[in-house]
Amino acid sequence: MFSTLLLIFLSLALFYEILSLPLSGLLKFILIVAEMYTVSFVLSKKYDLSTEMGFLLLKSKKGITIIDKLAKNAKLWNFFADVGTVISYGLLSVLLFKKQFSWKSLLAGLAILSVLSFLVAPFSLHFLSSVLTTSFEKKAAVSFGNDNLASLLFLVVMYAGGFFSLILLGIFYYGAHIAILLFNFLIFGQQTITTTQPGGTFLLPGINLPLLEGVLALAIVLVVHEGSHAVLSRIASIPLLSSGIVLFGIIPIGAFVEPDEKKLVRLEQVKQTRILVAGSTANFITSVLFFIIFVCAAVVMPLLPAGFFYDAFKFLYVVFGLTFSLNFVVATVNLLPLPLFDGYRILELNVKNKTLVKAIMYATIGAFLLNFVPWLFI
Repeated sequence: MFSTLLLIFLSLALFYEILSLPLSGLLKFILIVAEMYTVSFVLSKKYDLSTEMGFLLLKSKKGITIIDKLAKNAKLWNFFADVGTVISYGLLSVLLFKKQFSWKSLLAGLAILSVLSFLVAPFSLHFLSSVLTTSFEKKAAVSFGNDNLASLLFLVVMYAGGFFSLILLGIFYYGAHIAILLFNFLIFGQQTITTTQPGGTFLLPGINLPLLEGVLALAIVLVVHEGSHAVLSRIASIPLLSSGIVLFGIIPIGAFVEPDEKKLVRLEQVKQTRILVAGSTANFITSVLFFIIFVCAAVVMPLLPAGFFYDAFKFLYVVFGLTFSLNFVVATVNLLPLPLFDGYRILELNVKNKTLVKAIMYATIGAFLLNFVPWLFI
């Protein structure tokens, strides 16, 4: 026990020492990853813990009991998932998910889609730009939401295809822009790309986000995402083999559930789709809820006197802001048809033309990578 406490203490000390070093964010990130990977390895050997790619999986059956209790209201959760398909795919959901269609879920989904698009999305991008630690990333975060499409086209795409279509169009549009700049740089030597803002950035607590606030916010993101997958799995009578907490070294980064994958892939299309879309749906709904809390906190904070309570409330204010912002970002990005993302599995499951699905996936990978190319010139 003493040796474990000593390891945790030394890990924390080294962690904060790395953060204080006069190095670039990338080098700090590499050093922290190396440290936490080593800590995970030591703890896994000492206590015979399960690991996956350097992450510690603290498995327990207690989480399954909670999930089973939540899964008792199957009708509500199925409606929840159906609303999520509308938020994610707009009116396109009527064509893709015909068996799940209902007017109630359609109207509720379009209403929440509107709130997310006109209130949550703009505030989330501006809040993230205010807490990102480098000026270049601040500009990148703000520019992410400022495409040059006309407002009418934005509305048409949003309601016709939901956030799936919006983010897909966004990365293709900006990816094509960067591809042209890259071509001009390689062929004609034009330097425009060296001052172009990237279309995306990695959000890492302790690197470009506040450490503790970022870890707490990401933990909430992962818990609601994985928890919703688990609840819909239980409603579909899929056994959960285990659940638990995920650690990277000594840093808690979320939770996990382990459904029986063999039974999951044999489920009927509607049930599989509900399970897959539940993660992003939970993140979207959580984003709206924490946005409301964030706005209330923003109203109250100026009324507080300077001192301990103000500082404590400011900490919570940042946690609330990061929670609604990161939930929105994760929910949206998760809809992309990329390998390992739920968006790809949803598309593969509901589109009969598998060649088309593969073509969309490869095109998305290319556009996604192009959005990060400007980082190579910084």
